[in-house]
Amino acid sequence: RMEDESHPKTLYVGNLSRDVTENLILQLFTQIGPCKSCKMITEHTSNDPYCFVEFFEYRDAAAALAAMNGRKILGKEVKVNWATTPSSQKKDTSNHFHVFVGDLSPEITTDDIRAAFAPFGKISKLIRQRAFGAQDGH
Repeated sequence: RMEDESHPKTLYVGNLSRDVTENLILQLFTQIGPCKSCKMITEHTSNDPYCFVEFFEYRDAAAALAAMNGRKILGKEVKVNWATTPSSQKKDTSNHFHVFVGDLSPEITTDDIRAAFAPFGKISKLIRQRAFGAQDGH
């Protein structure tokens, strides 16, 4: 299917423990779907290592993003995001991205969420849903 070319297949995985290896990342991520490659970036010694994981299929990458973001790997909560590639840098306002943020504590306000995402661009709509299975006190 040709239209899949526009779908990203590479994930950025950050906030890694210094003990994380490419092999460990591949082991974890291939449980979700076949990975094409994993590239660890460690040269910035002051920062935590991070890596890029490339999948063969967009849907596997999307599933891995959902499954692994916020997961603890060797005691550190990793951050998983789409890796932006130069080809996707073309600013096109018709591109609306839907980002699901789960497991938010009830104390976090909508303004907190807006503030957190503000650096990444304009938020056109923010829908706040209650946790699944949350008991209603009424």
